Amino acid sequence: MAEDDEININLSYRHAGDDGGGSGEEEERGHSESDGDDSVEEEIQSYDEHSESDGDVVEDEETGDDEEEESAGVHGEVAPSTRAAVEGVTVVDADTLECVVCCWPLRPPIFQCEVGHVMCSRCRDKLAAAGRCHVCGVALGGGYWRCHAMEQLVESIRVACPHAAHGCAARPAYYDLDAHQGACPHAPCHCPGVACGFVGSTTALLDHFAAAHNWPCITKVVSSGQKFCVLLQDGFNFILADHSRGGDATASHLLIIMLNMTQQPLGHVISVLGIHPHAAAKQSSSPKMQCELKFFSFLGSNGSHHQMSKFLVECSDRVDGLPDPKQCFQFIVPSCVVREGGGGGGIRIDARITIIG
Repeated sequence: MAEDDEININLSYRHAGDDGGGSGEEEERGHSESDGDDSVEEEIQSYDEHSESDGDVVEDEETGDDEEEESAGVHGEVAPSTRAAVEGVTVVDADTLECVVCCWPLRPPIFQCEVGHVMCSRCRDKLAAAGRCHVCGVALGGGYWRCHAMEQLVESIRVACPHAAHGCAARPAYYDLDAHQGACPHAPCHCPGVACGFVGSTTALLDHFAAAHNWPCITKVVSSGQKFCVLLQDGFNFILADHSRGGDATASHLLIIMLNMTQQPLGHVISVLGIHPHAAAKQSSSPKMQCELKFFSFLGSNGSHHQMSKFLVECSDRVDGLPDPKQCFQFIVPSCVVREGGGGGGIRIDARITIIG
């Protein structure tokens, strides 16, 4: 409607201009001079009145059109919600998010040839000297170009951690998922109990040990290299250790140390095992540990007994059950050096866990 008004106004304006312009001689042939002037003045006045009365309407209509165009976008239609459109989106061809050379997930900085084949920075550095694209063979006059659009795309693709069910709320970029999984503090471990199928994070596992099995658990965090004393009972005993190098005992740096004490014909046999959620990974981030155990017993008039051992400790996520005790180092305390009543009340051991790698 506004567009028709604009057309009509323009026609009236042109008509008024023509009448008042260079066609005076033609008007003199059909009208008197005074009538011609009156006619022109009336028409101009009519145009002015029309402009004054309709000017606001035209302006409002034009403004309305601008608002509609702004909301509609450059394509002439209202844009759908992008957030709703990408909800639950699936990448059909994951290869499009990989470097065309090494096939590793693309991560910034990303480069492309003139045709648009993208590659990671490491492959760009290796192949730039060739002067041609490794994929299409197009000559690279100015070298590979930085592909900022692809960088923004891969940065925006976020994925849920596979351990979300165990409490992890992180959503790393898709190319950082492997690195996150290798250090996720919510990665689960399996309970070492026979016929117990509990699986949970380090913190949840400690709670499960105490609540479901009533196993002794020392929840005070022991730092690497720190000496501590523990009263071991027959069966499983658990200690929470911090394996961070900076002393930051966060959830991602907590390690469960299991000391299993059993009674054998020779005495009390103690084996040590680290329970770590990433022990089974190909490039394991689980720490390498050295354990030092000391036992001292005063035997009265018969003297005293002192023994000490240092040995390496394996780590496991308990997926395959407990390791064979014969394959582990065993710290044996002879029964004859344990004071009367010591078996029922436990054996006091001085220990130190040192992270060596």
